[in-house]
Amino acid sequence: MEDQQHRTDALVVGTGYAGAIAALRLAEAGVRTLVLERGRRWPVTAQGDTFATQRDLDGRAAWLSERSPLTDKTLDVYTGVLESLDGDGLTMIAAAGVGGASLLSNATMVEPSPALFRQAFGDVLDHTEMTTRWYREARDLIGCSPIPQDVYASEFYRSARSFAEQLDRAGIPYSLVDLAVDWDVVREEMAGRRVAAEVAGLNLFGVNSGAQRSVDVTILARAEATGRVEVRPLSVVTSVRPDGSGGYAVAYERIDERGTVLERHEVRTRTLVLAAGTLGTTRLLMRARAAGALPDLDGALGTRVGNSEVITARTGMPENNPTQGGPCAILVRDWETNPHAPVSLLNFPWVDAPAGEGWITTIGACPSPALGSFRFDEKKDDVVLSWPVDDPRVTVMAKAVQDTLDRLDAANPGSSTAFARVGTTGGNVVGGVPLGLVTGHDGQVHGHPGLYVVDSSLLHGSSGGVPPALTVAAVAARTVAGMVARVAG
Repeated sequence: MEDQQHRTDALVVGTGYAGAIAALRLAEAGVRTLVLERGRRWPVTAQGDTFATQRDLDGRAAWLSERSPLTDKTLDVYTGVLESLDGDGLTMIAAAGVGGASLLSNATMVEPSPALFRQAFGDVLDHTEMTTRWYREARDLIGCSPIPQDVYASEFYRSARSFAEQLDRAGIPYSLVDLAVDWDVVREEMAGRRVAAEVAGLNLFGVNSGAQRSVDVTILARAEATGRVEVRPLSVVTSVRPDGSGGYAVAYERIDERGTVLERHEVRTRTLVLAAGTLGTTRLLMRARAAGALPDLDGALGTRVGNSEVITARTGMPENNPTQGGPCAILVRDWETNPHAPVSLLNFPWVDAPAGEGWITTIGACPSPALGSFRFDEKKDDVVLSWPVDDPRVTVMAKAVQDTLDRLDAANPGSSTAFARVGTTGGNVVGGVPLGLVTGHDGQVHGHPGLYVVDSSLLHGSSGGVPPALTVAAVAARTVAGMVARVAG
């Protein structure tokens, strides 16, 4: 099998929020751009059967693996939407597919408070600049809004309203959160004209109704429509190296949907943009350093990794249809009065909740200490993640969330907390290529002109105690603007 060589003006690896923004801005600047994505495209069908669901699990749920930390079922090997990486203290999950994490996240778009932002980023990013320009740009690009009142008032969202009533009784602040959701499609679900996906809480592996405003149908679609962007799905990047002429050579394998290698290619480019996410980007750079291709990468590579996720469940309340009404509509902002740490909680549907027991489940986030790290295992040819789940600086997150839940339980007699624990399966893990340490402030890797990082790996272990998607997009918008100014200038 011979390598096939190509050349492109700019090459983007990854098609999530960051990769899509990079592709769009490069195209708008007139730069012809190739985008490589390891996963497949997931066009939503009229039959509403594109994605696996919690009730119908198969290989579409996992990336080339028979197992997933999200099920005990043995799966067929397929290029599904989630890769899992078993680490020390944490199993990390990472998206695969054209659209990346935007395909299957809860589509929650939250900006941290000024204090939480500064706690997360220190002097690396200016909060005023971010909130007045880049968060706004990210919202405009993604297109997000809170749940409309007619949808919120429907029977499908009774559990969200019940949660809000309990928060009111406890005096805990909350708001209706911005979501990257097409509410007209949700209304069609409610009317039975589309398959029930969001309103049935079946969004963990993708949204079969098409209600998710994922970037494959928004930002990336705009980039492709310019005619200057080509997206190649099922293209797994295996290595990155300087090409000897001031640019970079990127090797990748074109695979089929069962993971069989069909062809091997090498692409050369003057501008290489890594947007493969925390796991994918860190993996590529650490592999390149271990192979001697990029030996001078900063020693901070692989460090400042954080996991902000805390999972909770409460029971003993009036029946409130917890299996319906997604994605998360209510954002708890217990940011100032919690004695342990600021707490964010998002109600989310639980399709397996026991009937008749009045469950409400939430996914929480606290400002995460950047205590995790990746190392490269040459025998495995892969990164290994370590997360100190028993460190007091980590366990305080669960204490903070428990304090919020205790106040909820006290204000709502009969309710009790079933569990509250720091997540050991992390989908909100960020860091590994810290901005300002491994890269400059425009994401360009120190000592490597033309090599940029623009994704969640830039964050210093935290997005300020809130879900990271909007912050990832805002940071990407900022770094991509600096990168495009260099490339197109």
